[in-house]
Amino acid sequence: MKLTLRSRCTRWLSVCLALTTASVLAEVERLDSIAAVVNDDVVLLSELNERYESFRAQLTPTQLRQIPDQSAILSQILERLIVESIQLQEAELRGIVIDDEEVNETARNYAAEQNMTVEQLQEALQSEGVTYEMFLAEIRRQMTLSRIQQIMVNRRLYVSQRDIEDFRKSPYFQELASEEYRIGHILLAIDDNAGPGAETRAKDAAEFLVNELRGGTPLSGLAVNYSASNTALEGGDLGWRKASQIPSLFSDQILEMEVGEVAEPIQNSLGIHIVQLLEKRGASTTTGESSLIRHILVSPSAIRSEEETADLIHELKQRMDDGESFAVLAEEYSDDPSSALAGGDLGWNNGENFVPEFQAAMAEAEIGVVPEPFQTEYGWHLLEVQDRRVEDLSEDALNDLALRAIYERRFDELLQSWIKEVRDEAFVQILAGTAPSEQESASDSIF
Repeated sequence: MKLTLRSRCTRWLSVCLALTTASVLAEVERLDSIAAVVNDDVVLLSELNERYESFRAQLTPTQLRQIPDQSAILSQILERLIVESIQLQEAELRGIVIDDEEVNETARNYAAEQNMTVEQLQEALQSEGVTYEMFLAEIRRQMTLSRIQQIMVNRRLYVSQRDIEDFRKSPYFQELASEEYRIGHILLAIDDNAGPGAETRAKDAAEFLVNELRGGTPLSGLAVNYSASNTALEGGDLGWRKASQIPSLFSDQILEMEVGEVAEPIQNSLGIHIVQLLEKRGASTTTGESSLIRHILVSPSAIRSEEETADLIHELKQRMDDGESFAVLAEEYSDDPSSALAGGDLGWNNGENFVPEFQAAMAEAEIGVVPEPFQTEYGWHLLEVQDRRVEDLSEDALNDLALRAIYERRFDELLQSWIKEVRDEAFVQILAGTAPSEQESASDSIF
């Protein structure tokens, strides 16, 4: 759901830059009256006006001429504000609080995505008349809405293993999960007017290029120099393509090839084609490395200081170097109760559940060699990687892809259902002058 939250924030932020503080403050000053009562909250006419101006700021001149009359837009915006108010009140009742660090982190991430520092973002906002405090307040609002939606919808959302299995059989999933291929292509044209030796020369050139490619020469440079295809200047790169998008002339070969492999030259009326499978991706091609690991954790405590802890872990390292057993020392000294009795054994693991320092130590360690002790938030560690292997994770990846697709589909459906329920149960009073039937006259006074 992080992506959903980010997309919502980004949409608002693009609008935010179109607002001006002066105009907003002027409207609030002029229109400090109530548009609707929503349970224990109110929607102000100034909020309605601000949203309307934000909506207009996103439109091109052509779109502005094509939008419905003002009253219809105001009616829709008012309904959205009412629904948001209901959700925010629900979040408050359930004690949902977005802390300052979460808000600031989202702001920092947004600035980074725009290739800006936070200070530059503040200046950009200020130049458009939007204060940084307004910016953070809207981020908090959007994060609160997202959080209450996740909590309420997730209580109703269940995906069974049978759901996943059935979904994986569907045509939609087959297309979703199908592999993509990045293909390099060189076309050697045969000039019919160059005499009977033209075809022979082209075949010789094709054989030379295939040997070069199989010897490790990058296709990109050869394509620029030799290819007659319209992708020559792009290094012969045909880009990422699903199986159904690969030219039929060489689709069968590509589907059977390994990454880096070069097919035998293929000739047709256009000339001689040379193709290489540059990359392949997709859920069914997912692999991952796992390590067989064991460790000793020594943590500071009420009876052992930080300095004493560091001394002990280095003493244990020296004892191992002198020939003592890792497993025996782990059983006697390790403060990790889940692995100590097993000689520190953590089994096969990809490290994703460990802290970054531990992951880095795993990645850097040589098999069978205990590196120098390292420290994490849990204390001091000795680690040994006993073996490594590459696992086929394709089934797990396909199941995860299906789960996420089902979740996203059902989440949207259940979200709309929940919003309708809380809207129907809420007390909402739209005040005179703002009801849809009276919107035209109201809009004269609003704007």
